[in-house]
Amino acid sequence: MIMSGKRTATILSVQGVNMHGTLLVDVVYQVDGESRPRSARLGPEAVTGTPQVGDRVSVTFLMDVATALRVESAAT
Repeated sequence: MIMSGKRTATILSVQGVNMHGTLLVDVVYQVDGESRPRSARLGPEAVTGTPQVGDRVSVTFLMDVATALRVESAAT
């Protein structure tokens, strides 16, 4: 369990979702050192950059819940 802090991860899938006119991002990512993928639904204020499959990202957690995602390096 990640109580709080940031972890580096790789994006496995990403999809935009429109919820009552608000654009959200559903993302599945693999945290470095973990065996199972995680998923999150984040609002646009919580996502920095344009995440794509294969991108390396920094994920911010609070009480084991992803609260923000920042693209660190784009997939090549």
